[in-house]
Amino acid sequence: MDRADQKKIINMAFVERQNKPPTHLNKETIQMPIKDIIWRHVTLSGEFLNDKNIILDNQIREEKAGFLIYTPFKILDSNKIILINRGWYPLTNSRKDILDIPPIKEMQTIEGQVSQMPSSGISLGKVVTEKLNESSFRLQKMDYEVLSSLISKDLMGYEVKLRKPIFDKTYVVDSGTPVPDSDKNYGYAFQWFAMAFTLFIIFIRLGVKKK
Repeated sequence: MDRADQKKIINMAFVERQNKPPTHLNKETIQMPIKDIIWRHVTLSGEFLNDKNIILDNQIREEKAGFLIYTPFKILDSNKIILINRGWYPLTNSRKDILDIPPIKEMQTIEGQVSQMPSSGISLGKVVTEKLNESSFRLQKMDYEVLSSLISKDLMGYEVKLRKPIFDKTYVVDSGTPVPDSDKNYGYAFQWFAMAFTLFIIFIRLGVKKK
């Protein structure tokens, strides 16, 4: 029950922030703590660093295997860099196929949503960076230390999900709430309460029979 209530609070905060006007990320506002900007709609101007695309492997959408594509974005008049989540793509026929990621050139103003980087469970061993070509790297897990050493020490610790695709034909955006709905937790709670009540009735009946 407590976990269900926690989920409701998180998702309510998400909806509230989604309804606020966009924040413009620049060299001043980018210094805001992530707790104050998470889930907010943002606009940002700058340029994409097309030589450091990140492919995050093993991402499942609707029971289909695929991956997420990230391209670093340098904020205008700042050294700060943010990873831009360009969306989910289905897995190709072979893992050996090198994905052609179209570069996004010139100065851009984009819209997106601030989000935490995807996290995974227990990681066994060091996170391996697999270089696919001169501009693309494949990772099995988003590790900030690995990413900052690969891209820049000025890399921010969060990502921005694009609201709409930029030069990407196959694109799926994850626009759901940050945590799963709490109905499942309430269902589990009902099952446990029902089990406890059943056991209590059995205990009473057995006690009456002994007497």
